[in-house]
Amino acid sequence: MKFSVLGPAGTFADAAARKYLTLHPIDNIDIDYRNTFDQVYEAVTPDGIGLLPIENQLDGFVLATLQRLQVADITEIGEVTVPVNFGLAGKVSRLDDIKRIFVQFKTEGQCQNLLAQLLNAEIITTSSNMISVEKLRDGQAGDAAIMPQSQLDVADFPFKLPNVADQTDNNTRFIIFKKQPAALKVPAQPVEDETVSFKSALFITPPTEEVGVLYQILSYFAKTHLNLVTIMSMPTRQKIGIYSFYIEISGTLKQRAILFETLSRMADSYTIHPLGIYAL
Repeated sequence: MKFSVLGPAGTFADAAARKYLTLHPIDNIDIDYRNTFDQVYEAVTPDGIGLLPIENQLDGFVLATLQRLQVADITEIGEVTVPVNFGLAGKVSRLDDIKRIFVQFKTEGQCQNLLAQLLNAEIITTSSNMISVEKLRDGQAGDAAIMPQSQLDVADFPFKLPNVADQTDNNTRFIIFKKQPAALKVPAQPVEDETVSFKSALFITPPTEEVGVLYQILSYFAKTHLNLVTIMSMPTRQKIGIYSFYIEISGTLKQRAILFETLSRMADSYTIHPLGIYAL
């Protein structure tokens, strides 16, 4: 069984995968490293699982992941959150000497205070923090990279600057998923403790844009006392002005039947794209 994650070893995705396996041990599973998040998704086999970042504490939701989930037939089976901190290393003697800096696309949004100081540096975006490290190793004088703090501790470069994130108490949340469609019905397996909390994610798309459409959608959940923890609007790409709403709902497993009854009623008026339900 393969667990597809963004690689190489040492990324925050790798740390998240290992934390998930510590909390939820799976026999005979190998971590399958991929170079991009698209490759991670494509690599997930029918009997395997994958991991994608969904939200960062400083930089918000990961748009690329939401766009993938909007059209993907997947079932989320869990989530895991890991602390995120960064350091800077470079082939320079001081910060002002940096001419090029390699930064992963989400890392850039979490290190704005540092990057604002590098007025003369060219920012080169990468798909992985570890790729940033590799590009620095293969680079030239004047190059630098922002990398996981753990990599800074073992990096061999003349200039190092620790703790360069805009906040030190930064975290990223990842989802773990299977590549199979989620069902709009209560899972068949029994639950030993119905007081355990759950989270469920889905997209809801109204057929047209009209005054009060979001209020109408939210009222379904308010009337049944289901707790909405996230709501994001996403363009459907089919017509300007028509949006799909990414929603995350939490509750206790005792409320699962209420959730799916509510979604079944909503399916008469809206397009429901479920992404799964899992215990927290």
